[in-house]
Amino acid sequence: MVNKVAFINGKGGCGKTTSIFHVSGVLAKAGEKVLVIDLDKQRNTTDTLLMNTDKPEKTVLEFMQGTASAQEATAEALFQSRGNANPKYYNVDCMAASVSLEDEALLSAVDAARFGSELDAYINKRGYTWVLVDMPPSSKELNKICFSSVVDYVIVPFSSDMYSVSGYGDIMNTVQDARTFNPNLNILGVYLSRYMKNCAVDRYIKEQLEAYNTFIPVQIPLAADVREAVMFGRPISYYKMLSDSRTAYENLVEVMTRRIKAFQ
Repeated sequence: MVNKVAFINGKGGCGKTTSIFHVSGVLAKAGEKVLVIDLDKQRNTTDTLLMNTDKPEKTVLEFMQGTASAQEATAEALFQSRGNANPKYYNVDCMAASVSLEDEALLSAVDAARFGSELDAYINKRGYTWVLVDMPPSSKELNKICFSSVVDYVIVPFSSDMYSVSGYGDIMNTVQDARTFNPNLNILGVYLSRYMKNCAVDRYIKEQLEAYNTFIPVQIPLAADVREAVMFGRPISYYKMLSDSRTAYENLVEVMTRRIKAFQ
C-alpha cells in the first residue's frame, strides 16, 4: 500500500515545508520512493526540493484542471550526498505548486474524483511508496480535494506558541468534517517541529499538547543544522551522519510508519 500523508496547520511558519523536506530525505535514505505534492501557493516546498533542477513548466493546478498530465507537473528532486558532490536523484519527486492555488473559484471547478483517480494511476505507474502533501494554512476547497481524493492520513507540525495550541481544535474539526466524504481519513498526530528544550514556553506548550491522545512524542529541535540543510538543498539525512536533528526526523518517520500500520 501507498502511504499518503498531508502535512497541515492552520497557520504559517510552523515547519511544514522543512518537515516534508527532511522526512522525504529520511524515507529516500531508507529506500522508499517518494512523491511530494505542493498545494501551497507560496511554493516553498517546490522551490526547496527543486533548487538543484529545472522546475516543470506545468503545475499541480493544471493537472487538477485536466490541462496537463501528472508527469508534466512533476520533476525529480536532486540532492547532494556531501558538500562537494554533484546533485543526484534519490527517488524523491515533486509535483510543483502554482500561485493560482489561492483561487477558490478555480478550485471549486475541479473534478476531485477524476483528479484522484488519475493521480492514483500515476502513483501506481511510478511505484511510489509514500506521498507527502504540503497543505496551505487555509483553503476550504483544497482541503476538500486533498482529503477526499488524495490522502488517507493527516499529520500536524506545531510551532511553540499559544496560537498553535488554540488552533489545534480547529484542525481537528476540519479533519472530522472531512470524514463525511472520506471516512477512512485518520490523523497520525501532532508534533513539535521547532522545539527549544531550554525554553519554558516550549516546555509548557509540550505539556499542553501531551493532553491529546494524538500527541507524537518527538520534538524536532530548532537547530542550525536543520536550517542549513534546507539552504543547501540537502535533507538532514544526507547532511549530517550524527545529529540530534537527524535522529528526531528518523524517529518521526518511525512513529508515522507505526501509526499507519496500526490503522491498516
